[in-house]
Amino acid sequence: MVSFPRRLPAWLVAGIAFSVLAPAGAQDFSDDHFYSGADRNQGLKDLEGKPAPELVLDAWIGEETSLSDLRGKVVIVDFWATWCGPCMAAIPKNISMVDEYGDSGLAFIGVHDSRNGWDRAQGVVNDKGINYPVARDASGASVKNYNLAFWPTYVAIDRKGIVRAAGLLPDKVSDVVRVLLAEEGGGGTGSRSTGEFPAEWYVGGEHRLPPMTALEGRPAPDLHVDDAWIGEPLEQDAQEGRVTVLRFVSPLSRATRESISRWRKLSTRLAPQGVLFVGVCDHLGDWERMQALFDGEPPPFSIARDVAPESGELPLGVTASRYGVRMWPTTVVIDRSGRVRAAGLDEKRLNEVIEKLMAEPIEPGN
Repeated sequence: MVSFPRRLPAWLVAGIAFSVLAPAGAQDFSDDHFYSGADRNQGLKDLEGKPAPELVLDAWIGEETSLSDLRGKVVIVDFWATWCGPCMAAIPKNISMVDEYGDSGLAFIGVHDSRNGWDRAQGVVNDKGINYPVARDASGASVKNYNLAFWPTYVAIDRKGIVRAAGLLPDKVSDVVRVLLAEEGGGGTGSRSTGEFPAEWYVGGEHRLPPMTALEGRPAPDLHVDDAWIGEPLEQDAQEGRVTVLRFVSPLSRATRESISRWRKLSTRLAPQGVLFVGVCDHLGDWERMQALFDGEPPPFSIARDVAPESGELPLGVTASRYGVRMWPTTVVIDRSGRVRAAGLDEKRLNEVIEKLMAEPIEPGN
């Protein structure tokens, strides 16, 4: 198994990890806002400046929601448990913040420990009058995604879906909330930024997942695939300076199967104009079934198979995870300078986006 074939476009092999999608070392709030101050937990600190990881939840008290549903709001995630004394003591502060700022664009989610104490959660919600949704972590998946080390852990997420502070002291959460609510996009409308193209050009419109919107304008993450290919493996340098259409596909997806003929026609027409089409197949999909979709006729584009995640991680391929993919097919368009310009694009708008990007000059040095 290899990360990528030896000969690839430079931007694909630059080794750009998902962790550098946001400015490195960004810390917006002073150390006295956090547990342990300057010696605070590094795993939590590493979350900051990056798209908020998924919350994986399997039970709800109150209205079910998600980070993608709350896109455009400031979100505070409180990792708590009924057995945790400091967690219980902080709940009145949470309630007060929701009362004060809920109409101004603040949302709260309480994520309860998956191991024990959930049987008492409903009683706590009733007795304390909790005014925000509470859910149970699913087998510790959210704790793992957020590098949790203690309870309570407060994580502040801005309107763009970026983690801005992780591991806040309960008394400092309201200070952070006020700062984030005052940032651009405020006013309590919950309006959602959808990138440079209209919301209706994307699958899901305004409700795209934050990891996808956070990709746009940044260098494309590297692809990690194994050595199985349909079509010709990509060659180094030959594709530099081209607009790239990256499609995440699965033979299990009816939409994928129905789009193959359209994809073939589009790539045949646009490849001579300098557009590269690359597919990444879901690692859980039947590879032989994927190959069978082409009936022995090699496609005018290349498809590689995604790499399985490490044991214990969510069952998303490594590349799909880096691109925030949660459904197949998903289309991502990358410009000639190697930056993601549209993530989660509706394929009916692909021609228009490609046309725009092809008309742009290549940035110096690319």
